[in-house]
Amino acid sequence: MKLLSGLITFILFISFFPIVNVSAEGNVVESAHDNILIREGPGLSYPAVASGNDGDTYTELQRSNGWVEVSLDDGTGWIADWLLSTDNDIPEEQQDVQPSETNVEDSNGTILVDRLNVRVDFSTDGSVIGTLNTGDQVTVSDEKYGWLYISTGSLSGWISSDYVEYHAELIQATPEETSTDDIHITVDGLQVRDEPDRNAEVVGTVNLYDSFTVEEQSGEWLRIEYESGQNGWIAAWFTERGIHAESNMEIAESEKVTILYNGSNIRTEASTDAPVLYKANAGESFSIVSQNGDWFEITIPGGGSGYIANWIISTDQEVAVQTEEESDEPVKSISDATIVIDAGHGGRDGGAIGAAGTLEKSLTIRTAEALYHMLSSTGANVIMTREDDRYIDLYSRVAASKDHHADAFVSIHYDAIHDRSVKGFTTYYYGGPDELLADSVHEGLSDSMTIKNRGVHHGNFLVLRDNVAPSVLLELGFISNPSEEASVTNDRFREIAAKGIYNGLTDYFSN
Repeated sequence: MKLLSGLITFILFISFFPIVNVSAEGNVVESAHDNILIREGPGLSYPAVASGNDGDTYTELQRSNGWVEVSLDDGTGWIADWLLSTDNDIPEEQQDVQPSETNVEDSNGTILVDRLNVRVDFSTDGSVIGTLNTGDQVTVSDEKYGWLYISTGSLSGWISSDYVEYHAELIQATPEETSTDDIHITVDGLQVRDEPDRNAEVVGTVNLYDSFTVEEQSGEWLRIEYESGQNGWIAAWFTERGIHAESNMEIAESEKVTILYNGSNIRTEASTDAPVLYKANAGESFSIVSQNGDWFEITIPGGGSGYIANWIISTDQEVAVQTEEESDEPVKSISDATIVIDAGHGGRDGGAIGAAGTLEKSLTIRTAEALYHMLSSTGANVIMTREDDRYIDLYSRVAASKDHHADAFVSIHYDAIHDRSVKGFTTYYYGGPDELLADSVHEGLSDSMTIKNRGVHHGNFLVLRDNVAPSVLLELGFISNPSEEASVTNDRFREIAAKGIYNGLTDYFSN
């Protein structure tokens, strides 16, 4: 205590003098809550290595993106800065300030369910400090990764945004950030609504990279002219500022696309949900009519036109198309394979929510990491579609297979349903070469898992049907079932699941 007292006195003493280019290393920080989690790295996807209580003090080593690395008795760990006391006299120039585009002004919210957990951290790993019930009024002051920081007068903490009705008023941070009213869309098939509300009537859709001028803003909603003379509202969190380089591109009359894979679908509209007009094979070329985001409109045999996704074609006339006759020798050992592991959801997409509030995205990344380490140890080339808590759209996940010439694609998920009695794991495939992979992986899981086996089924999922590699989507348990949620949140369960997938992949490539 004498050493700590002396250190604090020293910090207070030097705070009266000007400080220039001084590192934050050596500052003492203090926990503002009980049962805080100290993590292995600066993010919620990292495992907890220790815990702390209100009033505990630590020596700060560095700051990064809202996280503070501190010294522990047996190493170091990271604490989210919102869990620390704000009374520390840390000079402003020492803080790692990361201004966001917008700040959320305090707004009122209404709780939509009973027994909603309030936590000290915006994670299901955070300790529960209280509960709220239907109709309770709260003040919302911050939002992170699908969680809201709320206050009721007697209780403050983090709750899932899925169970709150509120409208956040956005305050623009700087004049420079509002210098343009132009935005572009960051997802495909974004719904346009007649009012600035998620429950309002859908009046149209816009697609990836479409660019618009914002006519009006209401909270987190933007009013645009989505068609000539037609106006509607879109969610601002699916947009970015500025006109995208691929928006409204002019296509030369002579430009063509070349099909890269046999059985590529040409559809009636620029969507993977649209009906198929024509199936093209590797090496076929088609004239481009126009481009719409990630899709090309092309002419098809017999007249007319259709749409094809840009991740299964090339516009380079010199491309070397790999046909079935020219394909490389098949991989016969997992050590020679390229495997893409897709941790489902992430970032603003939390996925399913468990009976006790577990977010699917936090389980998928941890399971994917366990599988990654097992596969990498064999010498396999392993690609992760995401390595932390970030949003990755479905098309980018599919593109990873094409870009890395994957030999297998494994998408990891956890299930949820209104009927809380349903439990078990399921393997999905779309067709063709997927089925053999699905059978092998499912057999590996069956030999390892003790929860109910729900079998192998056809699944019409985008990451399967538009994937060029043999692909499976795994639902490793129902987090809507309270007992199964308790099981799958255990590190041991995820290790067992990863081992089952690993065994299935090993068997698949050896046979």
